[in-house]
Amino acid sequence: MAWKLRYASHLGYRSADTPLFRESVGSLDPEAHIAFAAELGLAGVQYALARSRPVEEQERAARALSRYGLETGCVVYAGRDTFTAPLWGMALSEARAVLSAELAGAFEAARRVNSRYVVVISGADPKQPLAAQRAAMADNLRWAAALAEHAGVMLLLEAISSRNVPNLLLHHIGDARDMVKAVDSPVVRLIFDTGHVQAMDGDLLVHLDACWDATAIVQIADNPGRLEPGAGEINFATILGHLHRRGFGGLVELEHHWSAPGREVERRGIEYLRHLDGALNAVERA
Repeated sequence: MAWKLRYASHLGYRSADTPLFRESVGSLDPEAHIAFAAELGLAGVQYALARSRPVEEQERAARALSRYGLETGCVVYAGRDTFTAPLWGMALSEARAVLSAELAGAFEAARRVNSRYVVVISGADPKQPLAAQRAAMADNLRWAAALAEHAGVMLLLEAISSRNVPNLLLHHIGDARDMVKAVDSPVVRLIFDTGHVQAMDGDLLVHLDACWDATAIVQIADNPGRLEPGAGEINFATILGHLHRRGFGGLVELEHHWSAPGREVERRGIEYLRHLDGALNAVERA
C-alpha cells in the first residue's frame, strides 16, 4: 500500500543506540535500518546524528539511501554540548569563528549523506536579555544563510520543549516563526514538531497554518513523552489529514520513541500509522 504522506524513520536522534525500529531490525547497523525503511515503503530516513558518526558509516548509509531511492532527513549541525551553548545569540567575532568551523563540518556531513537540511539549535545565556540574544541570532543566521546557500543546504530552526532541552533561545513555535521572518532568507526554514509544539503552545492546527509557508519538515511525536502516535493526547488523524488536505510535500519524520520496548509495540505502531494514513483516502484536498 502506497503512503499518502512522505514518512521517514530515524537512525537515532538522541543516541545512535536508539534507532526507531531497533527491535524489528534486530541490529544497530544503519544499512539494515535503511533497508527496513525501504521495505515499509517510507520516503526517507532521518540521520540527525550524522555529524558525529564515523565517515565510513556516513558513506555506507549514503550508498544505501541512494540504492533504495530514499531521501535523507535532517542533520543536526553540532553535538549537544555545542548546540546547547549560547553561541548563536552572541554578537562576538569569537562566536562566529566557532560557528564557522561547526557549520563547515555540518555542511560536509550533510553533503556526504545527501541531506539538504541542517538543523540549528542554540542555548540562551541566562545573564543576558533574551531580546538582544535573539537579535544577534538573526544577524548570525543571515551571515550563515550565505554559507548554507553556497553549500546547497537549508538551515532549519526548531522550537524545542523546555522540558526536553531547557534554556534554549527558541522554545515557542511563534518565536521560531518570527526568527525565520526576521532573517528573511529562502534557506532558513522551520521544522514543525508536533510533540514540542503541543507541549509548549498547544493549538497545533492554528500554529501549523501560521507556519505553513516557512515549514520544510514536519516531525511527529505524541505528547507527553515523545512517544508513538496514539500513545498520548494528540489527535494525529486530524494532524495528518490537515497535512494531506493542504498538500504538504516535505518529509514527515517519525521522531519518537516507543511506549514500551519490543518488536510487537513497533509492529502495532506501523499498523496504526498505516491505518491513519489509509484514512487519508477520504480526505479531499482543499
